[in-house]
Amino acid sequence: MLKNFLTLTALLCAIAVVDGSEYVHHSISSCSLQYGMEECEEKNEAMISEPHKYFPAQIKRIVDAADAISPDAIDLPDNHSYPVIDISPWLNPSMSSDEDREQVVQQVLNEARSSGSFNIIGHGIDDALFSRLYASARNFFSLSMEQKMGYSSGNNLAGFVANRNESVASVHKSGSPKEQNDLRELFSMSSPPNNDANVLGPPEFHDAMSRYIERLQYVDKAIKQIFAVALSSAKDIDLPTTYLKDVEGDAAGLLRASRYPNTPGFEDATKLLPHSDFGTITIIASSEEGLEEIREGRWYRVPMGIGELHVNVGETYTMWSNGLFKNNIHRVSKEAKKDRISFPYFTSQGKRTSNEDSADFGISPICSNDEEPRFPRVSTIGHLRNYISAFTGGKEDLWDD
Repeated sequence: MLKNFLTLTALLCAIAVVDGSEYVHHSISSCSLQYGMEECEEKNEAMISEPHKYFPAQIKRIVDAADAISPDAIDLPDNHSYPVIDISPWLNPSMSSDEDREQVVQQVLNEARSSGSFNIIGHGIDDALFSRLYASARNFFSLSMEQKMGYSSGNNLAGFVANRNESVASVHKSGSPKEQNDLRELFSMSSPPNNDANVLGPPEFHDAMSRYIERLQYVDKAIKQIFAVALSSAKDIDLPTTYLKDVEGDAAGLLRASRYPNTPGFEDATKLLPHSDFGTITIIASSEEGLEEIREGRWYRVPMGIGELHVNVGETYTMWSNGLFKNNIHRVSKEAKKDRISFPYFTSQGKRTSNEDSADFGISPICSNDEEPRFPRVSTIGHLRNYISAFTGGKEDLWDD
């Protein structure tokens, strides 16, 4: 169930104007509507007012085209390495040059405007913490179902969620009866870790998750600064480096420990159907095979080395950038390693302190001076609520059976 999203209310709608740095350009021009994506890059294209209907149709069209080439993912060709970007110049600006930081910006911009994804290193999270995270998660998921259910809160964004209890197929349909529910079990914790809504897990697991969330705050901040400067560079506008972080205020993030167990009778089913994430960016830790995405029109496996984090662009960033940043389309394959574990961190899921009405605000797409807007003014939680309203047949929840 997704009821906790209704308590994580909208992103901060008032935009704080903060002193810029050497990475800003000319004047900000923001807009109120966007259509988006490759087929509507040209100016004066019809604007779309219902992104929650546009994105599923867009994703289906792109997935169908990729499946027509081959429904199976392949490795990148030998002469094409997967993009791995060292973000350390932005985490340690006093030890890097302007040129170093600008190089990172251009690398991120290139990937964000093409496939909407890349891996990062230089994030400052040490191997010892990753080891604790994976080990404690495996220990937790190895408990009996009765023991794990003792850590369930009754909603899907706090504590344990059993296998096949959520459904991407609520929005992104599948013709297979085996793919109507996600083949994974989860444990969720929102930021900050001492949030009253969180479920206290086993001590070692809780502590590892908490420390990982704390370290992710620095990574989240740096990545959003990079994206803000990338927007300034691409659109030739003045945008403070802290813009994308400031506009979110005290928005809560969500970390989900995800295990994809071997499920008898479902060996030929995709474990998580093709989709793009609703929010701004997602930061994923996993050293095991299974994540696949569409790049250059076909399915590719995403290689993730130990210590690397994977970043993908969500639909909200696509809208806020007026279609510049591409929402990444991905899935977890039926070929995923047995009992694969991953840790997606969904940034900026909504403010912790605002009232429900502020979900209607958000921000307008960011445009260059000669650019027409193509998406509506939106917040992450407002975009999600539009999905809930449209696709659940009156239920409060996207992921109810």
